[in-house]
Amino acid sequence: MHSKKYYLIYGLFFSLFVAAVLCVCLTLMQGMPHIDPVFYLMSFGVAFVASFVVTAVVPLARVSAAAAAYYDARPGTVAFRLIQNVFFSTLIMLFLGIVMTAFMTGVGETEALSAMTGQMMAVNLLDRFAALCLQFWPTIVIVAFLCDPAAGGLAKAVTGEKDPAPVADGAPQGA
Repeated sequence: MHSKKYYLIYGLFFSLFVAAVLCVCLTLMQGMPHIDPVFYLMSFGVAFVASFVVTAVVPLARVSAAAAAYYDARPGTVAFRLIQNVFFSTLIMLFLGIVMTAFMTGVGETEALSAMTGQMMAVNLLDRFAALCLQFWPTIVIVAFLCDPAAGGLAKAVTGEKDPAPVADGAPQGA
């Protein structure tokens, strides 16, 4: 495993890349014909600060790396990165998704058109958050998977750490 400093720097770069890309992707996926620069900067700022605070306080990267190791994926392999990023992006989506849903749509009850009945119905923040998670989870996983190498490489460059040595089968794992 990497050091706490590595994961803090990794979280900084990861949050920067993911916030920048997701604010563009999710805006375009919602059918907006163009991106308003002021709104983009505001949503980027909220997404970046919220995701960095979450990654700095909650050890999501360490938990995700431990989950990948639990499923016998070796560090440095595509399987390890894939498992780690599925866990990481899902966990960060739970934190960041609620913040961004509240920022984009407000915290109060709003109305939405029901696809089943064609009538307007009341929806609360939790309903909008669940819809966001179901609709955009694959996009968030793909963006996280693509941003991970850059964030990891920059974190290694800043901290000077190397990849952790793979543990041989049957060898005891030290603390």
